[in-house]
Amino acid sequence: MPLFDKPIWLFLLFFPLLIYPQDKSKDSVKKTLDEVIIVSKNPISEKYSVTKIEKLDIYFNPLSNADPLKAIAILPASTNVNETANPTLRGGDADRSRVFVNGAPILNPVRNGQDNGLGNFSLFNTELIDKQYVYASNPPLNFGNSSAGLVEIETNKKLNEETIQISAALSNLGLLLNKKLKKDNFMQVYGNLQIPNAFISLNKSSLPYLTSFSTKDVGLNARFNINNKIALNSYNYYIDENYKYKNFTLNFSDNSNASQKRFFSINNVDYISGRSKIRFSSLLDFSDKKYIFGNIDSKSKYFQCFLSLNHKYVFQRHLTVQYGIDYSFSRYKYDELRPIFYYALGKESPIYYDTENIDFQYLEPFIYANYRLSNKFGFSSAIRKNISLNNIIKNFTSYQVSSYYEINNKNRFIFSLGNYNSYSTPNYYTHDISLLSSIQYALDYYHTTKKINISSAIYYKIDDGSYVNSFNGKYDKMKSFGVELALSYNITKYLSLGFSDLFLNQKIFLDNKEYNSSLNLKYLIKSQITFNNPKYFTASLAFTTRPGSYYTKVINTSYNYGANDFEPFYEDINSSNFHDYVRLDFTINRAFPINHHNLIVFASINNILNVKNPSYTYYNQDYSKSNLYYFQQRIIYFGLQFRLNNI
Repeated sequence: MPLFDKPIWLFLLFFPLLIYPQDKSKDSVKKTLDEVIIVSKNPISEKYSVTKIEKLDIYFNPLSNADPLKAIAILPASTNVNETANPTLRGGDADRSRVFVNGAPILNPVRNGQDNGLGNFSLFNTELIDKQYVYASNPPLNFGNSSAGLVEIETNKKLNEETIQISAALSNLGLLLNKKLKKDNFMQVYGNLQIPNAFISLNKSSLPYLTSFSTKDVGLNARFNINNKIALNSYNYYIDENYKYKNFTLNFSDNSNASQKRFFSINNVDYISGRSKIRFSSLLDFSDKKYIFGNIDSKSKYFQCFLSLNHKYVFQRHLTVQYGIDYSFSRYKYDELRPIFYYALGKESPIYYDTENIDFQYLEPFIYANYRLSNKFGFSSAIRKNISLNNIIKNFTSYQVSSYYEINNKNRFIFSLGNYNSYSTPNYYTHDISLLSSIQYALDYYHTTKKINISSAIYYKIDDGSYVNSFNGKYDKMKSFGVELALSYNITKYLSLGFSDLFLNQKIFLDNKEYNSSLNLKYLIKSQITFNNPKYFTASLAFTTRPGSYYTKVINTSYNYGANDFEPFYEDINSSNFHDYVRLDFTINRAFPINHHNLIVFASINNILNVKNPSYTYYNQDYSKSNLYYFQQRIIYFGLQFRLNNI
């Protein structure tokens, strides 16, 4: 079936509305330049509950391991308790939040991927990022397919200098080239090769079940400024990865092997003139995954084509309107050997052969408006409508309203509410694409001075939709009530302190019965102290603690001769919980100037105290004994980076 047979007429229908001409004859030159800056400088939704993460924030964050998505974990809104790179915001499941790069959604934006879709690191290179915005909840509806939070990433728009960056670390060799082209055009090319031997040998006692891992990846970001109005950008990425480890599921353990080859290409055309900005974005995303564990032999392929066209217009600085349309086509192919009984994973247990092809496509037009009534007060609203093209998902309408009040230049309130919808991403446990919906209310407060920043939030969410992330982990509804408090304080010019705490009361529902969520947290404390003096060194220490996660224990078994294994029976969902989680992380780096170049030496220690924090429970063959599988213990990592400037 051709990709565009069904939606092309709808796309053409909306296209003329997106490019209608604007009257600019009354604008002076100076005014036009100001308006160009207004249109292009910040996201349209800057008045939402949003946090901007800078490059230095990523590098100075001990929890990030220099990864842009892992850096989100330090934010008070992050409720990630899995030590993964997947954004988990204000209690929402990882699959409900979305990552957009240059206006295009990157599904499963992680590597070292697991069967439930979680992964250890993101696919993105921090050096290519110009800005990263994190919307904790009530994400702006000029982006679609999110029913929790949203991460917006924009790649570099300019290049200050030409450099070659060579890095050598405990498990990684990397090369980055920043090259200027004619006029203001430039390209950035990078590649990495991971070699696990030294890393595993040094940290063997802390990673007893990790056998090996390898990654070869290459990226290219190129920007071409055609003139002062039109710019083209192309961001391309390829990765070939393999991850081997000893896995434990219920009463079965065996070596598992996960591998992936993936390529995506994001291309943009931006047109900025006067008060108008028009953006066309396209994405092609290919993935080929394999996963072997016990009697599971899973092969899956994924392809996505995403197109987006939108127009943003500023009316006299008081009213901003953006409208557009998104089109997405996805194809999933599965070729799998699967266990007939989910708990019987041994080679001698029965299996079945499953092949499946799923095509999914939709159109989503939207309109967004932001109106500033005065210097202190304004509001915004948006609506997004889906048009399902193959009847997998019923049609829906998403909407939101947000208002903000600035008491003065130090104090600001934001109130937002909305009804959001997204599509679940298939994983090993379920191939279904289902509708995920969420009703959200949030009140945020910000106090900002040169010395201290304080933020707080109170929110309530009702999430509906089938959720499956493991053999026995599922629910169809969730209610969340949360309270956040955070502050950052500049003690001196070089020393700063950050602290946050979260209370989250979260319940899940299955067959109309209420249970604790694994994220039912009485507290989630994060603190960070950073010393940053480029003359000497930069160092940061981060501390995290929370109650142990709730989990569901096996309380009885019965031998099933058809399965050739014991069948487990469980207590009520999430009736047990682990002991408290405690983690202390440290990072340090020092720059040494060499002529006009720089040598940077860095090191980090994760989980300095070597605390055994439980991740999940596994059992012996007849379930008579239980054991704990722990998150990573003390990990030591170090390396150096040599930067040749003005090459």
